[in-house]
Amino acid sequence: MISLHIDRMSYNNTFKLEKIDLDIKKNEITLLLGHNGAGKTTIIKSLFGLVEFKGNLKLNNRVISLKKSQDLDLFKRETSYISDELSLFDYLTPSEYFSLMKNTVTEKVDDKFLNLLIELFELEVYLDNPISTLSHGNKKKTQIVSQLLKQPNYIIFDEPTNGLDPDMIIVLKKVLQIIKKMNIGILLSTHNLSFGEELYDQIMVLRDGKIKLNASKEQVKVQYSNHTLEEIYTKVNKDYYTHIEGILHELNQAND
Repeated sequence: MISLHIDRMSYNNTFKLEKIDLDIKKNEITLLLGHNGAGKTTIIKSLFGLVEFKGNLKLNNRVISLKKSQDLDLFKRETSYISDELSLFDYLTPSEYFSLMKNTVTEKVDDKFLNLLIELFELEVYLDNPISTLSHGNKKKTQIVSQLLKQPNYIIFDEPTNGLDPDMIIVLKKVLQIIKKMNIGILLSTHNLSFGEELYDQIMVLRDGKIKLNASKEQVKVQYSNHTLEEIYTKVNKDYYTHIEGILHELNQAND
């Protein structure tokens, strides 16, 4: 299990995260929700030592010192990060890029698993084309496959649906459900409520650096009964949406 505790963190002297406790457990998908600027990306950066914070990070109950290269290397070996940005080597082909990624892991990559991912994400016809010539969607799929092929213990996924068409969003959802069963822990940070709704086992909702909800799916069902994730998100951000409803009411009246 990955456990991140942030007691306090200031970012650019304007943004603060306070009292954050995030767990990423194997065989589970943790959903991280929040508006732009809520703190989702900052939390992910904290996991990889890209921002300093007061607190601690644990990997399988071992405290990870992000200032020690050996600890950071251990964390990176256990974890794949699929960012919202397309960080690829555009001069390579997908086939060459996958071979490069295979060489970064200590365990032998399952070629059958890789080939099935390539087929599922419909990359066969693009394998020998330079990545620079691919569409945004095919670059995104190349990025996804390049990290999933490692079969790490944990996957950190930032805005997974960006750039994907409806078919591939459905495929990705089904792939993540299968991968979770392979004893892999997944963190999904997304704006796409409907995508996360079926997938999550744990959920954390942030607003302005503070936790509005941190619960298991079972706890959410007890507390919110049959409400949709959109309805739950609205309820835990009641102050904001009360304000929005007031403005919408004025807008509606102005249109009469």
